[in-house]
Amino acid sequence: MQFLKRGMLLLVPLATLCSFSVVAQNAPAGGTTVTSSASRVGSSAATPGQHGYWLAGSDGGVFSFGSAQFYGSAANLRLQSPVVGITPTADRAGYWLVASDGGVFSFGDANFYGSIPGLGIAPADSAILPRLNAPIVGMVASLDGRGYFLVAADGGVFTFGDATFEGSCPSIGGCSSGVSAMMTDGTGNGYWVVTYAGDVHAFGDATLYGGPAAYLPYATEVLSSVRTPSGNGYWVLFSNGEIYTYGDAAYLGSPFGQIAFSNPASAIFATSDGGGYWVTSFNGAVYAYGDAPNDGDVSALHLNGQIVAATGS
Repeated sequence: MQFLKRGMLLLVPLATLCSFSVVAQNAPAGGTTVTSSASRVGSSAATPGQHGYWLAGSDGGVFSFGSAQFYGSAANLRLQSPVVGITPTADRAGYWLVASDGGVFSFGDANFYGSIPGLGIAPADSAILPRLNAPIVGMVASLDGRGYFLVAADGGVFTFGDATFEGSCPSIGGCSSGVSAMMTDGTGNGYWVVTYAGDVHAFGDATLYGGPAAYLPYATEVLSSVRTPSGNGYWVLFSNGEIYTYGDAAYLGSPFGQIAFSNPASAIFATSDGGGYWVTSFNGAVYAYGDAPNDGDVSALHLNGQIVAATGS
């Protein structure tokens, strides 16, 4: 496991517009490209057939386990807003972090293609126009990794690099509730947007396989979802640890009953072969299912920021 000393984080609620597309080559304000030579402790280099994972804290810290290599973090940066997502590159030799203001930070072989602050868009609480309408809540890479999508809590979708805009919640009159996650399909020409209430909305050529809105228990939210490697299905995670499967996603178990109300499940992330998945909670506990190995977690550490996102290999 590898982690860096974390810095102070100023939490500022920020927001976004409904859609935008841009191609950028250099990192302007709101974006950072970082190459780190920090060594990893307690794990070896990746070999074929191994799996691993990264956990991302709201303060920008990154924790790597198993075959997942550590390429750096944003913990030593003065962040304007909290980190909300982490997305790996296609070859898993790098990753991006995204903050709730749309700031993007790239590590390893991840290229920077642009960010919301780099477009000159101000935070929601700013008197400056243009400003954002709802915070960014997630990020996914395009199919070839030469671009990425950012999704906002109102379902607005922003595309950078070669990521293609196929629609958004504002473009269809709004979604039923706030959005918590986004997934791309297997073709690169479509994606799903998932709400806290469990509704799944399909855009482009993405096939709608269903959603768990009708089964969501009281005081429970959908906080994360992840597609299968084929793009023909997805897993949806409730904050209480329940998991619902759709399409070709296989149910392999869940931490329901082990997740405390005060420490909700925050992310679900799959192995690269789709034969397993992990679930993590805000305190950094990790639960492994199928062929996903449990290579450790950070639940015993004092964290400067909750574990809000994770991704696997």
